[in-house]
Amino acid sequence: MPESAAPHDPARHNPAQHNAAPQGSAAPQSPHTSYDAAPGSAGPPAPRAEVLAAVPTFFDEAGELDLATTKAYFADLAPRVDGVFVCGTTGEFPALERAERRAVAEAALAAFGPERVVVHVGAAATRESVALTRDAVAAGARRLAALTPYYLPADTGAVLRHFDEVARAAGPAAVYGYVFSERTGVAVEPAALAAATGLAGAKLSGRAADRFAEYAAALPPGQRLWSGSDTRLAEVVRGGGAGVVSGLSAAFPEPFTRLADAVASGDTRAERDAQARADEVLDTLAGTVEGIKLALHHLGHGTGTLRMPAPEITPERRRRIARLAARP
Repeated sequence: MPESAAPHDPARHNPAQHNAAPQGSAAPQSPHTSYDAAPGSAGPPAPRAEVLAAVPTFFDEAGELDLATTKAYFADLAPRVDGVFVCGTTGEFPALERAERRAVAEAALAAFGPERVVVHVGAAATRESVALTRDAVAAGARRLAALTPYYLPADTGAVLRHFDEVARAAGPAAVYGYVFSERTGVAVEPAALAAATGLAGAKLSGRAADRFAEYAAALPPGQRLWSGSDTRLAEVVRGGGAGVVSGLSAAFPEPFTRLADAVASGDTRAERDAQARADEVLDTLAGTVEGIKLALHHLGHGTGTLRMPAPEITPERRRRIARLAARP
């Protein structure tokens, strides 16, 4: 069977014990944070990184939301990752209607529970982001992420006001800022993000992820920081990060959860092996939504249909994705 459909071993990985806690609560303890170093290890164990799968949104061939496939996929994925990030970039959120975003969030919350779901509530307009926030909280979400405003230029003051209104609408739910300047056209410097009130942390993608250490140094103590650079998990956790929000793990979770386990245990041999597999997934899927969806189609989840326009996948890459999905 394909690697990403490998049987789950509860003794190896218990996702429910690796979740980040909302702001103001103690983080759950991982069973990987205190045990004897494994063979080939170097140094003491590190904190165990959280692997949140940035999941796609499934559509049928007519482009309509496919909730049946979504629910079946969530049931399959739930034992294999620490949690999910829904309705984000990989989820094609700009192409989703408000009711569809709520339906996907509700399905995720039912499958994973509220502590294992981050619901993305970002929108171009603060009014819409606040409405999405209220929808998510009413559905039971306790962890939210909000992309900066986008399309029209927004200065630091506008970004901070946007985050503040979302955080106030969220009430006791934790809100994480989401910075992805290549997609939004809005850059947020580390000091500016640190000045945002009401945030429990942040998720960094693109160029912001390349500056992870600067953001980590700037954020106030207690805030949690994730990277969207899936394969740089080891660098992230050793730099004080909480983990990764990983689109690639939506299709192939095991290389990333094994990498998180290996880094936590200090097992350098296992880390090298897992890192090589994670790098192979990135090289094969090219980190694209269309590549992730095609892989999931080969794995029995969905049609591979996107709502948003995307480049055609070359025949050679299609063959590579099919081979990776078919690997035992």
